[in-house]
Amino acid sequence: MSHKAMSQETKVLIFLISFVILLYGASSMFFAKEAYKELAILMEVIQKIRDEYVESPDMNKVQDGAMRGLLEALDPQSTFMTREQLEEYEKRNADGSVGAGMVISKRSDVFYVVSVEAGGAADKANIRPGDYLLSVNAEEIHNKNLLEVNNLLRGVPGTGAKLTIFRGNQTSSQDIDLTFQEQASVHVTSRMLDGNIGYLRIVSLKGASVEQAKVNLKTLISAGADKILLDLRGCAEGDTAAGAEVANFFLKDGVIYFSQDSNGEKLDVVTASPEKFVTGLPTALLLNGSTAGAAEIIAGALKDHGRARLIGEKTFGIGASQKTIRLKSGAALILSTAKFSTPNGGIIQGEAAARKSGIEPDFESPDTGRRQELAVEAYYDYDEENDTDKYRMIQEKIRQIQLDKALEVLLGAENPAESMKKAA
Repeated sequence: MSHKAMSQETKVLIFLISFVILLYGASSMFFAKEAYKELAILMEVIQKIRDEYVESPDMNKVQDGAMRGLLEALDPQSTFMTREQLEEYEKRNADGSVGAGMVISKRSDVFYVVSVEAGGAADKANIRPGDYLLSVNAEEIHNKNLLEVNNLLRGVPGTGAKLTIFRGNQTSSQDIDLTFQEQASVHVTSRMLDGNIGYLRIVSLKGASVEQAKVNLKTLISAGADKILLDLRGCAEGDTAAGAEVANFFLKDGVIYFSQDSNGEKLDVVTASPEKFVTGLPTALLLNGSTAGAAEIIAGALKDHGRARLIGEKTFGIGASQKTIRLKSGAALILSTAKFSTPNGGIIQGEAAARKSGIEPDFESPDTGRRQELAVEAYYDYDEENDTDKYRMIQEKIRQIQLDKALEVLLGAENPAESMKKAA
């Protein structure tokens, strides 16, 4: 295949690959040299497909597949969408459909349930954090991107979907029927606990949740709270701006988070505004493996500033911003262009394979020994009939263990840092 005879599809593919390579560090001459060596290999593969594949290949499909693979090799949020896929995505998001009440991500190229909204459609269908999603309505999803799968997990309230999932404590997959429903409008609750502790739970940072959190926080303080327990367990929805605003309730000044590009250069530094500050009361924060995204902005900021002690489990680790780049063909690239860092420079979304994502708690709860005991209890006398009841019982035990630990920390048994009061 001569350069002049090269197809338009191949030219587009070369342009895309070159764009990504340049975006991710072509300023380094050595890197650029190595990257273009890889590009030459890719072009050789494309030529071999055109010339020697057993059938006449559809080069449009080859191009789309190559683009998809190229982007999705970067991280779960980056992807390529054809014009048709993009139109379907936009149509479904504009037709009054609702989500399934769960947040998913990708681990080892398999779709993974990060969190489930209490009382939502997924929760009522007994879908759990940690489940692996294999298909939707008998359509396998291993070759789809995150946006496509999220699109499949939307529907008009009252309609349903059949999901096939795999669960770690079972030997085979199972089908689950899910009915879409209107999502809750109240994502924040609060109450007073013994010891003048104000308990504030945020399960989502979407919509009016930030304002709800502010009102509830002020109400707790007015009711006499002299310590705050902020519960972000299972909170995985909402954008970074919402997370930054809630963090600002507890911080009078200083950096909340910043983003940085592939070269480590700071792109955006978000700082606390004194007028949005609400309280400097001693604070503890509950988190778990389903705490993700905007909630991790809060956890990272309060931990780094010494404003809260973190109790529970390591968070999931979702912290990157995406840019949508429209192509002339009508297709689009969704490309991660920056990662979010905590005030002290900790990257929230690191290398998943190396388990470098997420924020570590100050106090792991349950600790390793208690977690092993609970694991044995969960598997003891297992059968499908009592699986759901036993799961909920174990989860409630974990939640109570974590709550008890947080109360212990707040009440002084662990000598909370005096710096927690510095913003008072």
